[in-house]
Amino acid sequence: MTRSGDHQRLDRISAEQSGLFTRRQVRDCGFSDEQIRRRVRIGDWQVVLGKVLVRGGRVVTARLLDRAAQLAVPGAVLCGPSAARRYGLDPLDGRTWLTVAADRRVRLDGVEVRRAALRDDEVTMVDGLLLTRPAGTVVDCVRLLPPDAADVLLDRAIQQRLITFDEFVSRVGGEVGRPGVRALVGAVRRHALGARSTAERLLVGELRRRRVRGWRANLSVFDADGLIGEVDLGFEEVKLAVEVDGRAWHSSGDRFQHDRTRQNRLVRAGWTVLRFTWHDLRDMDRVTEMITDMVHRLRRDQPGSRRAPRAYD
Repeated sequence: MTRSGDHQRLDRISAEQSGLFTRRQVRDCGFSDEQIRRRVRIGDWQVVLGKVLVRGGRVVTARLLDRAAQLAVPGAVLCGPSAARRYGLDPLDGRTWLTVAADRRVRLDGVEVRRAALRDDEVTMVDGLLLTRPAGTVVDCVRLLPPDAADVLLDRAIQQRLITFDEFVSRVGGEVGRPGVRALVGAVRRHALGARSTAERLLVGELRRRRVRGWRANLSVFDADGLIGEVDLGFEEVKLAVEVDGRAWHSSGDRFQHDRTRQNRLVRAGWTVLRFTWHDLRDMDRVTEMITDMVHRLRRDQPGSRRAPRAYD
């Protein structure tokens, strides 16, 4: 007679591991190898990664794969994009990244493995997972990701105070001679161009991630007197200008006056203006909702509308 495994015990184990369980844990709960194979074959359980399983029908996300990888390789540390996901950053990279001891050999399909000796102060635990700390995670991501994705992630990390720009520069200095230092230096140069461009890049990255269409960055706008200037983001079809004031935006008399004169010319030329500060970008859901809502409203108003242009500050 075939023995039956301890389902309640397995449920308790999987509940603590985001629904995941290993073959060894299943055996410890009294299931035989044949029972495991049968449940996988009929779809009751599905293989997530290596010897890590989950109940059938579960959607396997990047976050679930990250947790499965650490179950498959005990003692490994989630790093780069995998750690970034746990800090609320979107690395635009769905792969799983692990750091293991320098003398350890690990191979898992679909998992990027980095061999390195991490100090205790470079590792932390979040939700029961070993991760590289935020600053090291950001440096790893900027080293690994394409420039556009790296810039957006660095901007987001600075905004969320996971790292400061000065700390990033300092860490890059310590990476001289190591692989990927060119990518890090490139990020330093791009961000050193100005805090305002940092805020703009952050919003641009968010609009792209949310697939908001119809805008152009640094759009030149003209009126009867000639060039008004370049708006940070312009929806030309509906004449919506989105302006972004960065962390170090200067409110000195000359700059303040120039900015307001320019905005008045935009409104007089029929443009609606939305202006956001660095502080506003902390609530990116609200910012993007305001932009898309305004675009929809302006499109509805277009046919035969004599609506007076509006400015929002």
